[in-house]
Amino acid sequence: MCSEWVYPYLSYRGSNMKCHFSPIRTPIAANISGLVKLPANQYSPLMNAVATLGPIAVSVDASAWSAYESGVFTGCNATSIDINHAVVLVGYGTDSKYGDYWLVRNSWAPSWGEQGYIRIARSSSPSCGVDNSPSDGTGCKGGPTSVICCGECGILYDTSYPIVYGNAF
Repeated sequence: MCSEWVYPYLSYRGSNMKCHFSPIRTPIAANISGLVKLPANQYSPLMNAVATLGPIAVSVDASAWSAYESGVFTGCNATSIDINHAVVLVGYGTDSKYGDYWLVRNSWAPSWGEQGYIRIARSSSPSCGVDNSPSDGTGCKGGPTSVICCGECGILYDTSYPIVYGNAF
């Protein structure tokens, strides 16, 4: 794994960019030996992991995110969820006007949202909905035809973090 400073994210609005990685020219910041999946649809393990371990990979329903500019987002369909995007959960907080939120770094460029981030509504007693097309997200061929996803935009459904070793810093 490289540092973003030496290998920045280059895509913009879904454009596929040529890989520029070279093990000779691109210094390695850390090695990844695997990942740890957090329990699906559980609030406390995700809160604890992001607070104590750092950034967490999350799968979400980003179908309604295109118009997001700022604030705490509550625009996802709560009952019919379509997990279709992977992002990085970097923290959480409380907005004095809009309430509790998850802080998520998106990949759609710093000009989108709040400098590339979105604040998604967070609730310790989240609602759940059904994803009837799990193959759009984390589903596999031959897997279930529907899954239960909890939290705004299904943020609690599929979460994980890397097992990092041999940090080069």
